[in-house]
Amino acid sequence: MDVFGLSNHVTTLVLVAILILTIYLFGRRTFSYFKELGLSGPAPVSHFGNLIEIQKKGFTSVFRYWRGIYGDVYGVFLGVNPAIVISDPEFIQEVLIKKFSNFTNRTPFIGDEISNLGVASAKDDHWKYLRTVLIPFYSAHKMRAMNTMIQTCADTLTENIGKMAESGTGKEVKKLFSAYTMDVIAATGFGITVDSQKDPNHPLVEKAKDIFRFGVFNPAVLLSFLLPSAIKFIEKSGLSKSVLGNQIYFRKFCRQLVQQRKETGINENMHKNLLNLMIKAQLKGHEKLDPEVEKELHLENITDWRTKRGITDDEILAQSVIIFLAGYETTASTLTFFTHSMATNPETQQKLYEEITEVLGEDLPDYDNVQKLPYLDMCMDETLRMYPIGTSLDRQCNKACTIKGVKFPEKLTVRIAVDALHYDPKYYPEPEKFIPERFSEEAKSKQIPFTYLPFGGGPRMCLGMRLAKLEFKVAAVQMIRNFKILPTEKTENPLIMDATIFLTAKNGVWVKFERR
Repeated sequence: MDVFGLSNHVTTLVLVAILILTIYLFGRRTFSYFKELGLSGPAPVSHFGNLIEIQKKGFTSVFRYWRGIYGDVYGVFLGVNPAIVISDPEFIQEVLIKKFSNFTNRTPFIGDEISNLGVASAKDDHWKYLRTVLIPFYSAHKMRAMNTMIQTCADTLTENIGKMAESGTGKEVKKLFSAYTMDVIAATGFGITVDSQKDPNHPLVEKAKDIFRFGVFNPAVLLSFLLPSAIKFIEKSGLSKSVLGNQIYFRKFCRQLVQQRKETGINENMHKNLLNLMIKAQLKGHEKLDPEVEKELHLENITDWRTKRGITDDEILAQSVIIFLAGYETTASTLTFFTHSMATNPETQQKLYEEITEVLGEDLPDYDNVQKLPYLDMCMDETLRMYPIGTSLDRQCNKACTIKGVKFPEKLTVRIAVDALHYDPKYYPEPEKFIPERFSEEAKSKQIPFTYLPFGGGPRMCLGMRLAKLEFKVAAVQMIRNFKILPTEKTENPLIMDATIFLTAKNGVWVKFERR
């Protein structure tokens, strides 16, 4: 008997067992986190945390499911990253408003040197400055100046719906609305005519359509959850391209646009679009800014950022891509879900049609007269309650604090479960039903604050809310006043949602149109 051979074999097995145990324990190294904070939550799996259950149930329903088991405040693990999930309105108000200085920034996500400069990712004073550059574009005055541009895009949308009505067949409508919102963003934000509605295969729409369709098991996303310290490696190695996807195409498009605008110059008749506002916010010589030079500027407040630093070329590029992609996706999806809601609720659709014809008559919808359509507002609000495009919000605790007896350590992620909040029967009885009357003036006066968050809340709420609502309302008015929206044999009710981070109907939204 070879004693030494047997000994070597046993030693190998022991070493393998120790290695496996070490890897297993390494993957569970953070899992006592919430026990120390006195919080419950779903049991995590080594390395993966709760990602497997999130992928299985999807972002659109997993927080609803967990709320029913663990209540309004509990802990989860995104890989090895701990996050407190909240759907309690008092907690939410503390995080978004009262203790905003403790939760100023969003949790870092995979990006690169350009995307990390966007207003959604920027931190502290950098974020505050970028917001001051962008926010004038979304004033009521600017919205009124956009009326004609949006109406022109809505006219083309009406023509396209008319062609669909003449065919008499059902169609999947997301692409229809995607082209409309792309044209609106191009015209209002950048002062250019894209006409993607007249070219259904326009590369801007084609490149944008799957831009946000990735899940937690996307290779780069998964690796960032399993090894948070590897995010910089992911970004530099090129793995982040699986998340950034076709953003590269939009960057090339926007870079050319910026260069052309600088070469042609900005005259007073062109100043109303967002791109020109950003270019005018630049300081000569600071188009590209070395970090060492920036340190010497001694930026102590936002006035210093505006007068000493200005906005760089890369920052203009980052905001341009965000405006194109976020502005395109959110409103297109909302119009898509609204159309489904109208098709499956014909009495509601008729009531909305009657309001539009009685109040507007033959007048074109614009920023001022769509404010006189309260039932349209109610239908839009109920659509966004049932289908919040961002099903959750996140903030990172930058300074430890305690809220209602719960400790929030520094760097902990707080995830606000918007979807769970919107479907909580405590706030919205029969939440699976489309009931616009929930948002009548009387009902809203009784609504508990911070139970409705389709655009977020607090200082970091969605900048583009006014524009999104305006382009939605103009399109909805022209669609409802001219066509009946009907279900087809492919119309799902309820819709089956895809297991992606942003809300998407897995099999599309199918309806047909009939001229009134």
